Amino acid sequence: MKRQFRKIMQRVAALMLGVFLILSPVAQAADNTGTGDVAGDGAALGDSNIFQLFSTPGLTLVKTAFLTVGGTQLTTGATLPVGTLVDFMIYVDNKASVVITDTSIQDVLDPLFLYQAGSIRTDNSHINCVGDPCTAVEEGTIYTAALAGAAASDGVDADPASFVGVTLDVGDQVVGNGQVDAAANRVYAVIFTVQVQ
Repeated sequence: MKRQFRKIMQRVAALMLGVFLILSPVAQAADNTGTGDVAGDGAALGDSNIFQLFSTPGLTLVKTAFLTVGGTQLTTGATLPVGTLVDFMIYVDNKASVVITDTSIQDVLDPLFLYQAGSIRTDNSHINCVGDPCTAVEEGTIYTAALAGAAASDGVDADPASFVGVTLDVGDQVVGNGQVDAAANRVYAVIFTVQVQ
């Protein structure tokens, strides 16, 4: 039991994997690796522990996590007991003065996390962050806004997000959800709850 618990805790340290961002010219990342280029800048994508995509003129993609009970933000390497509920938050910080139309996000959930049905919420009301990346305080206010945001069904339908199998999809470029547009000078955020297995 102790060995299994240690193995699970080691896997929790790698909880920030597998986020894809798809824009009109496709840019995506998998397993903590950035690939492709953004606005012709091949250096805009690279490896990081929490995947971040920086593009011209200031589009950032980040995945982070919070304890569902209490809302404490988790840091890389945090250890959590089996059964803990965690809110994953993925957000796109759009510093551009133009709407980023038809944006899609995809996240494949690690099998050590069990998605909690009906927990998807989206929000695009928070003003963009001052720097790149957002500070922990800014991420906390984005998280609070997303908690109060619109609920999405788990199914693929007209709302912006779905969760099928082990995959979260936001937007309509991969599956038939509603189209997602990231408003100018705003943060588009999606949160969903998982349980550590």
